[in-house]
Amino acid sequence: MPKVFQLAHVALGVPDPAQAREYYVDTLGLSPVASDSGAEYLSVGFAHHDLVLEKGDGRRLAHVGYLLSPGTGLDDLAKTLGGAGFKAQIKSDAQPGVAKLAEVEVVPGHTVQVYEAGDAPAPGFSGKGIGPLNMGHVAIVSPEAPKLVQFYRDVMGFHETDWIGDLATFMTCNSDHHVINVVNAPVNMVHHLAFQLSESAEHARAADTLRRAGIKTCWGPSRHTAGHNLAAYHKDPADLLIELYTDMDVFVPELNMCQPRPWHEHLPMRPRKWGLDELSNWGVDFQYDLARG
Repeated sequence: MPKVFQLAHVALGVPDPAQAREYYVDTLGLSPVASDSGAEYLSVGFAHHDLVLEKGDGRRLAHVGYLLSPGTGLDDLAKTLGGAGFKAQIKSDAQPGVAKLAEVEVVPGHTVQVYEAGDAPAPGFSGKGIGPLNMGHVAIVSPEAPKLVQFYRDVMGFHETDWIGDLATFMTCNSDHHVINVVNAPVNMVHHLAFQLSESAEHARAADTLRRAGIKTCWGPSRHTAGHNLAAYHKDPADLLIELYTDMDVFVPELNMCQPRPWHEHLPMRPRKWGLDELSNWGVDFQYDLARG
């Protein structure tokens, strides 16, 4: 059983936090909730914060946060991590809205924070810009990808739901097809950050919003194979790919399969390895390198 049940936040290192904040607030529609030690904390709407912007190199992962599963204590988690060879630190008031968390550096460039769902007030949805429902997943590129996959699977209890060649592994801790995608390549960076739209018709409105902001849609909308989400991609001011998606597959771990959908070409839809030429179910060509973005 997974030790966590939801992606809580992603912290990014960006060269110009003010410019990034303007994009995420005015164009994407997140709400600013706090500033602390030069970091900007932004919320999609329900959580205190989903995204943290820190000064740093573009597309660098500062840390990624998850919500602790009910019935699992932070001290117990720290012991579990220690037994698996990972040293976890328990920190208090390490960031706004989080009273206590456990932090562990899994491999260089990939730090995980775990905490309980807090009582900090959520700002609500801003009603501005694109206005996604939630931040659904993050794709990470790492030369230590096999170790990361092993950590998430064997220590944190995540499920592997799909693969793209020997390059990418899709993993989940809940019913979403994936909450993290680990890409094996010789760089440390975030490949893309994904936000869920309320319905497929929102893709057109989102693309128009981006155009008015002078932002080009790089790829899509098109339907993926792994996850079968209807996805479109653009880039934020730090050149990070942002995915907007709907229709994500629903994974049922007890059956080791996804709930059937009319567009599935394989039934039952169990975890499978897709080819590098099978990124789009519609045959649409990507306009960027999967390993770098």
